[in-house]
Amino acid sequence: MQEGARHLQAVLNSLVDEGSISPEQSQLIDSRFSALDGTDSKKSIYSEAAAYLGGAFILIAMIFLAAKTWGDAPRAVRVGSLGALSILLFITSQYLGNVNAMRLRLTSVLSMASAISATGSIAFASDRSGAPWAPFLAGCAIATYSFVKYRHEILHIGAYGYLFLTGFMTLGELTNIEPENSVVYPMYWVILASIWLYIASLRVIDQTLAYLISAATFFLALQFLFATDHRLVSYLLASAIAPLLGWLYMRDRRWPLLLGAIVITTFTAGEFVAATLGGSLGALLGLLTAGMALISTSLVAIHRSR
Repeated sequence: MQEGARHLQAVLNSLVDEGSISPEQSQLIDSRFSALDGTDSKKSIYSEAAAYLGGAFILIAMIFLAAKTWGDAPRAVRVGSLGALSILLFITSQYLGNVNAMRLRLTSVLSMASAISATGSIAFASDRSGAPWAPFLAGCAIATYSFVKYRHEILHIGAYGYLFLTGFMTLGELTNIEPENSVVYPMYWVILASIWLYIASLRVIDQTLAYLISAATFFLALQFLFATDHRLVSYLLASAIAPLLGWLYMRDRRWPLLLGAIVITTFTAGEFVAATLGGSLGALLGLLTAGMALISTSLVAIHRSR
């Protein structure tokens, strides 16, 4: 494997010199190849485990130390300590980089820890009197930058989570409307999930994870709309989202798309029957018949495709 790695590096350097691939693409290919190298796998696992264990010890010590002194510490000390921690974690994550799979995982964890520390620092600086979105915006910037640079699953989930929460806080600040009284919040979730769905369809991020996150966000938004009595909007969106997920599944064959289409269709149909027809026996029998017909059709289609 070491000889193969040297040959691969020589080929990658040649391709970069020719302009066929970029240095970033060369680094990504090399890191993915290094992840397949099992010659130092035990050493890497032990090193990574030691790093996580050391981080856990430091975190426990900091929690107990903060519990004893945090309440009496001036605001400047709280802000400064969390800010310094965020900067230290971010610099360390950038130093580690994505040379191999182990360092990429550590980089991802440290980047998210840096984002969370930055959020806490600005939250204490504002002392809850400023805009509630500002702390999340700082963490969102770090998480999103790290995700765009390294594309790891941890950063994928973290960046999306920050975008989700930052948008939620920003809308609350701009509209000053409670979530249950407005369709603005779930519509933002639908827009965010749609953007993520489009990015995933371009194959520039992990498709399976991105599709799963998008489908889950769609489902959350639809259920929120139904629960807050915006049922017509929920039905209309479901009638567009479920076919879209089904069409993408036919193209990309990613299981979260099929799961999302089935779950959204099932819940929406059940909620429609319960809300409009009162769960009458005739409606339930019709729904049961339609479900059996769909299953039968899918089984026939699967059998023919084989």
